[in-house]
Amino acid sequence: MDTKFNKKINLLTLVGVFVVTALVISACVAPGPVEPTGDPIEKAMQTLQAQATQDYYSTLVSQLTVQPTSELPLATPNPTNINDIPVNTQVPSVVVTQVVTSIPTAAVIPTNIPPTPTPRPCYQVTFVSDLSVPDGTKIVAGTSFTKTWRLQNSGTCKWDTGFDLVFVSGNQLGANSVYDFPKDVAPGGTVDISIEMVAPMTTGNYTSNWMLFSNNGIQFGTGSDSKGPFWAKIQVTDGKGVAYSFAQSACDAKWSSGSKGTLSCPGDEKKPDDGYVVTKNKPIREDGGTENEIGLITRPNNASNGYIQGIYPAFQIKDGDKFRAALQCEGGSTSCKLKFELNVREVGGNFVELGEWHEVFDGMWTTVEVDLSAYDGKKVEFSLVTWNDGSTTNNKGLWLNPMIFRTK
Repeated sequence: MDTKFNKKINLLTLVGVFVVTALVISACVAPGPVEPTGDPIEKAMQTLQAQATQDYYSTLVSQLTVQPTSELPLATPNPTNINDIPVNTQVPSVVVTQVVTSIPTAAVIPTNIPPTPTPRPCYQVTFVSDLSVPDGTKIVAGTSFTKTWRLQNSGTCKWDTGFDLVFVSGNQLGANSVYDFPKDVAPGGTVDISIEMVAPMTTGNYTSNWMLFSNNGIQFGTGSDSKGPFWAKIQVTDGKGVAYSFAQSACDAKWSSGSKGTLSCPGDEKKPDDGYVVTKNKPIREDGGTENEIGLITRPNNASNGYIQGIYPAFQIKDGDKFRAALQCEGGSTSCKLKFELNVREVGGNFVELGEWHEVFDGMWTTVEVDLSAYDGKKVEFSLVTWNDGSTTNNKGLWLNPMIFRTK
């Protein structure tokens, strides 16, 4: 019995080893279709083998399945047989297509068409400047003065000596009504026209309007329509104050130098060799300050005995009249060394010196006042002279607000 029992035990042990060995071998061999048997032990082994195989492939599928993303959705296969699951080991590439968002703009066709220029008239005047007696000049009642305009021929036709200067409106200021034209002027050229005038005896503001008259009977002036006048505007005072301004009337004078018989007025500061004269409304004083009174700048020619002289039109003196000025070197003329000279003569006579004053660049100036009562009732001409006084370099003299001041 023991022998039979032992044999049975050995048989069961052998079966167990066989089952374990079969399980191990089945794990290493690709699964195939399992043939059903009627043996319970075999059925148990088949069930265990199928379950192990199912777990193995489930794990493998979970490891190989790529989870879909929101940007690149992937279709998930639904196989009926686990062996039919395709495994894709390639990483899908993303193709980026550039989208052109700029929209070509249409070519812009310029719409600014230059206007058609207005044709210039045959006869037209452009006022350039007042060379003497600018608008608003104060003049003592009854005083004579010279008015000078600089005009440009801005038309297309030539002006000639057959033309006239004509008074058209306002106050005639003691002048004639018609004056002969001084010279021919081509289109684009300029001409200086001077006439003698007299301030009225009554104080106030006065305007005298003038135009030109062609040799074929056409009256013309300034403006686009050539119908505007040019004028003289003065303020007549009661006799006290500034009776005559040598600076404002600078270009009424005849200017010359030691090297040139006649100088233009105003002169050219960039060409000092022959000397020049200019006026400045806000000249720079010798001490570097800016003056608010008009100044007359006189520069002698470049020579040790160089000079510049201006002879003014005749002026009638009254008792109590005085010549006044502040004499100095113009600011910046650091090597300046000059002599200023004032002369007077009765019309047709010889010049008499009324005074001379020496100036160097030292930050100081000389205030001058000369009594003219000895010439009461007489018409006299004044001469203002500036001399080089030992130096010829940058000698620029400043006559600050030179005038005849009327005290009575």
